[in-house]
Amino acid sequence: MDVMALAEELAGELATRAADVDRDGRFPTENIELLRDRGYMKLPVPVELGGGGVDLETMCHAQRVLASGCASTALAVNMHLFGLGAAAEALTDGQLEARMVLQLAGQGIVIGGSFTDAATGLNVRASSTPAERVDGGYRINGRKAFCSLAPALDVFYGTAGLTDGSGLLLFAIGRDAPGLSFIDSWDTMSMRGTGSWDVVFDNVFVPEIMGQVGAPWEVWDRRSEAMLSWFVCTLSAVYLGLAEAAARFAFGHVATRKLTGMNHPLARQPGMIFAAGEVDAQLRAARATLFDTVRRRRDQVLPPAEVVAVKYVVTNAAVAVVERCFRMVGGSAIYRRLPLERMFRDVQAGPLHPPTNDLALEGLGREALGIPPDATPRWGD
Repeated sequence: MDVMALAEELAGELATRAADVDRDGRFPTENIELLRDRGYMKLPVPVELGGGGVDLETMCHAQRVLASGCASTALAVNMHLFGLGAAAEALTDGQLEARMVLQLAGQGIVIGGSFTDAATGLNVRASSTPAERVDGGYRINGRKAFCSLAPALDVFYGTAGLTDGSGLLLFAIGRDAPGLSFIDSWDTMSMRGTGSWDVVFDNVFVPEIMGQVGAPWEVWDRRSEAMLSWFVCTLSAVYLGLAEAAARFAFGHVATRKLTGMNHPLARQPGMIFAAGEVDAQLRAARATLFDTVRRRRDQVLPPAEVVAVKYVVTNAAVAVVERCFRMVGGSAIYRRLPLERMFRDVQAGPLHPPTNDLALEGLGREALGIPPDATPRWGD
């Protein structure tokens, strides 16, 4: 399979609907069905289980391309793809329990979820959604937020805090489970087509076989690193692709536009030349950071700071690039008839994904200064 040719073809079709999806704030069901029919949704699944067998680097390149067509669609499917990629690596490393989820995805099942509690926000160490141990499994109540791809999910995965204090429950459950419901709460300025709905648990029973208590937070191994790396790198690739698309649009715009009395297009003006150079330099740095990290992790388990740095550098570079392109285009950029207005809003969501800028900088700063991540007190006197 020519993965990049597939991504290019799909991006072209998604682009024809991107403006309408954004304007209506609707979930693009037809886009997801297209990606599922063409095999894009199972690219990370091993070939022998019905997928494309692509690695993290290839998936990042494909997501860059797909985001250039419709960033909302690329971001939504990313929440399905990254988990499959991590599971595929786990299976290769001998963790046979990962086979089931990959088999389901290879059959076309859409899997996604949320680790964000509606009341208290994201906490990867704990959850305010309570899970009670009962005969044969767990009973869960509560509400999750930011469940991207919610309208199309067949299987939901997420976290809940065990009420006996024994740890964080990781679980999966079918969409039609009694007591499980999805609420359309998604009315936002950015990424309006991701379908990142709320999920409500009303006395939902999770069989014991569908849940596991997570390893202690202090444990950092290949499995932990793979999940974070697949999430961070593919997510960053979406925002990088969005910024690259904005740059192509802005460069093309100023290269062809002449103002009254000018012999040459706007691209020949000093301000535009320096702006284009600034954008190009930022994109080069973001690409280098992302793909250097992806390649280095093939032979080593990267520490958390190495992975977190990718998300911080790439998403913030993407914001800076799109904002600079917005100013290059000028007043026309605020019109919805141009895609840059949508790109400007969409890219603002990048730094808000976990780890957010403040948490990322705290972690990176502690690493740089040799301060343990769990040092107490958190701040000095």
